Order: sequence, then C-alpha cells, then structure tokens
Amino acid sequence: MVETGRSRAPRRDQQRNREALIAAGFEVFAESGINAPLNAIAKRAGVSGATLYRHFSDRHKLIEAVLLVNLIQHEEVISNAMAADTGWDGLMAYVSWLWEEQLKNVGYLSALREIAAGQSPEVDRLRDFITEGFTSLVRRAKSEGRIRADRWAEDLLLLIYLNEQLVILPEEEARAASRRLLELAVASITAEPQMRTDTEPSDVQILRKHLLHRLAGHSQ
Repeated sequence: MVETGRSRAPRRDQQRNREALIAAGFEVFAESGINAPLNAIAKRAGVSGATLYRHFSDRHKLIEAVLLVNLIQHEEVISNAMAADTGWDGLMAYVSWLWEEQLKNVGYLSALREIAAGQSPEVDRLRDFITEGFTSLVRRAKSEGRIRADRWAEDLLLLIYLNEQLVILPEEEARAASRRLLELAVASITAEPQMRTDTEPSDVQILRKHLLHRLAGHSQ
C-alpha cells in the first residue's frame, strides 16, 4: 500500500525530535555531566518530557546515544593521529585534543564508563578502535625513543583520569590546572632532556591565586 504524506509526517517529526534530543543531551551532558536533569535536556530540545521518554526509556539509553556522537568524533581524531609522520607527533596531537575535550565535555569519560562492554556493539567497536589506536601510538613513540622505557600507556591514562577531576573546577582555574597537568604529563614521559627555567608560568600564578589561597583559608 502506498503511504500518504499524512502518514509519513509523524515519522519525520519523530526523527527530528530524536535528533534534537541527542544534540541537546550532548550539550547538557558536556556542560553538567551525565547526571544532569533530563527535563533540562527536553527543554533545550524544545520537546516535552513525555517525548523524551518515548524516544529514550531511561537515562542510560540517552547516554548511549550521546556517547556514540562523542565516539565518532573521537574515532576521527585518533585516526588522524595514527596517520601522523611519527608516533610522538600523533600522540601529542591526540593527547592535546583529549585534554581540551575534557574541558569542553565534562561528562564524556563518565558516559564512557556508564556503558558496559556488550551493551552496544557500535560503542564496543569504537571504544576498541580508540583504545588500540592509543596504545599503538604509545608503542610507536616508545620505539622511536621519544618516550622513556619505564613509562606506559597506563601512566598516561592515570593522568587523563586526574585531568577529569580538574576540569570540574571553576573555569579559569580548571583551564590553568589542566594546562599545567598536561605540561607535567608530557615532561614525565618524554625521553628527551627538558629545558629548565626559573620563570614562573602564568598557570602556576593562577593556581596559587585560587587553589593554594583557598586551602590556606584566604580570600582570593
């Protein structure tokens, strides 16, 4: 039977609503984390809470849909990094992107941990590709003599997890702390001699103003 325009229209509306909800979920989870109120996502998407639940029966389903958007972007970044002339160049490009992504998207790693292996074949495929790409970049950079022999991919993962704790700070100190951690991360793994300087970086001054003064009980 030939379908009329009248019967097709609701499906187009449903698709638009679903896409709007995923886009809104991406934005809200990026800003506030994966525990952000679902009604805030529905409101930003311009739909009702009932419409949200028709498309996504629970928070977990929406997180999965948003995570796929993140992972597709991530796949492109890691692919470009793997195509770099050297493993070190690719690793630095990738790590720098991921550090910045954590600042812009505070819910990303939480969402990644939320979806267990086996729950979504596409999430599993993308996650495996990204993980294998990351470890291959570390191995390649190590074989080039650019990474210390006693440093491993897991050491960088530890620092990535630490950065996740810093990006929830207020914006100015989050950026300063994250940038400083990235500098320390690179210095901790590189096999090349590091330039030493007594000049205090501006990020250290920002951290003193905020973090150290706060711990000391002083007003900023």
